[in-house]
Amino acid sequence: MRTVALIGLWIALVACLWTQEPNASLEPGAFGTRTGSPVGIAPPPSSGGSLNWLQATLALGVVAVGLRYGLPKLLGWASKTGNGSPVDGQVKVIETRAVPGGSLMLVKARDKLLLVGSTPQGLQLIADLTDTLPEANPAPADATFEQTLRRAQPYSPPSDYQRETEQQVQTRLQQTRQKLETLLGRGV
Repeated sequence: MRTVALIGLWIALVACLWTQEPNASLEPGAFGTRTGSPVGIAPPPSSGGSLNWLQATLALGVVAVGLRYGLPKLLGWASKTGNGSPVDGQVKVIETRAVPGGSLMLVKARDKLLLVGSTPQGLQLIADLTDTLPEANPAPADATFEQTLRRAQPYSPPSDYQRETEQQVQTRLQQTRQKLETLLGRGV
C-alpha cells in the first residue's frame, strides 16, 4: 500500500511540473525547434485551477485503486492460478521453505502430497507423503509443515529399477574392459 501511495505522489509531482507555464525567457529555436514553426503556446484553460487538480487527483485515485485491487484479480483470472480445474490438473504449492542451495516445497497434486526439492538445476522428488495427509482439522501452517516432515519416509525407487541399472552398469563395464584389453593387445 505504501508503494501505491509513493507512486501516486510521484505521478502527482510529474503532473504538477508538466502543467507549469513554459519559461518565457527561452529564445526562439530553443530545444531544436525552428523559429518559423506553427507551434505556439496554448492559452490557459478558462476554468479554475482547483477543479483541474480535483479531477487529476480523482483520476490518479481511480488508477491506484484499479492497480491495487483490479490488476491482481485480472492476472489471476488470465493465468488461471489457484486450485486449478479438472482440465488443467489441480496442482497447488502448499508451502515453501528456503534451505541452503535451494528450497523445499510441499506440493499437493490432485490426491497426492509430495515433498519436492528445488535447486537452480531442477526439481527432485524427495518423498511421497500421500499416506501422511493431515486430517480435516487443520493445524497452524508452521506446525503442519514440521509435522509432515517428521512423518515423511524417504523416497526409494522400485527395487527392479535398481537391479536393472546395476546389471546395465556391470555389462557396460565388462564391454569396456574387453575393448581396453583388445587395444592393449592382451585380449583374445
